Amino acid sequence: MQYSADGTYSENLVNQNDMSYFGKISIGTPPQSFYVHFDTGSSTLWVNSVYCKSNACTYHPLFNPEKSSTYYSNGQLFSIHYGTGSLTGVIGYDTVSVSTTHKHPTQPLGNLTVTNQKIGLSITEPGNHFARPLHDGIMGLALMPNRGTIIDTMIEEGLLDEPVFAFYLSRNSERGSEVVFGGTDPSHYTGEIHWVPVQESSHWQLVFEGFEVDHQPTGWCVNGCSAIVDTGTSLLTCPPQYVDTLQQMLGAETDDSGNYVFDCNNLSSLPTLTFVMNGAHLHLEPSSYVLTEQNSNGNCLSGIEASHSSDRDGMPFWILGDVFLRQFYSVFDQGNARVGFATLA
Repeated sequence: MQYSADGTYSENLVNQNDMSYFGKISIGTPPQSFYVHFDTGSSTLWVNSVYCKSNACTYHPLFNPEKSSTYYSNGQLFSIHYGTGSLTGVIGYDTVSVSTTHKHPTQPLGNLTVTNQKIGLSITEPGNHFARPLHDGIMGLALMPNRGTIIDTMIEEGLLDEPVFAFYLSRNSERGSEVVFGGTDPSHYTGEIHWVPVQESSHWQLVFEGFEVDHQPTGWCVNGCSAIVDTGTSLLTCPPQYVDTLQQMLGAETDDSGNYVFDCNNLSSLPTLTFVMNGAHLHLEPSSYVLTEQNSNGNCLSGIEASHSSDRDGMPFWILGDVFLRQFYSVFDQGNARVGFATLA
């Protein structure tokens, strides 16, 4: 993490196959280190712990609270069900530091450390979802001020210049992905930030007013569409009532496994998708919505799948996951309950 004098901190993230983005944190005194999935679509910070006997935990470093002099717990239990994966555990409190990288040796280096941070220690992790590499835990970054997220703690402890954090997500597993706490990194975007209000106490949920394919309105969002902005979802999810139509409009074909695929050599001829948000037209290019991952026939997989529910608050429901977020610099403004998108530099 790089520290600059104005209360903004940046941390390098690891891009795992364009499917998830992880950052290093340390917990306890002395510190124990973990790679956690930075997730704006959930609200709990949790890590694998020595209490966990599930198979998934055998692949990871495990937090041992007995080895931390600053840990305490009242034994409160928790359980979480994600879109994929679930777990149970116990709530505790400890010192948490977000990891540092020395990107600019001229600047003083400073840890971003919070105290008394609420953390979950896993006890059971059924299935194999969390067995995968780097999945030592999840850092929930939802806009839920009553849940004690790490952002809330940073704000309460006066560590941030502004109550804002921002993501640059690299493509093709390149290095350079970054999260900034306390502001933005102007080297990663150009022009203005287009702001969209989000619902208070939500997973950064917004309403947008239009969706176009090849610059032609679909009419699907004529009465508004609902979406969450979710770094913890890999793909772009489309309301299930529209997803097959959309794939066909894009010219996708289904392979033997039922996956929608594109001819990898033909991407430049595919149409642009446009999300109209608070008056701004945000364009998603084929290079973003088609994955570099190929099936057995050498076709490229679609980065679009069906949302788990058809609507939310009476409007068609989308999840703006990493497929969407790689196209923009995204800014999460907790102080003003809004999210911003800017053109990548």
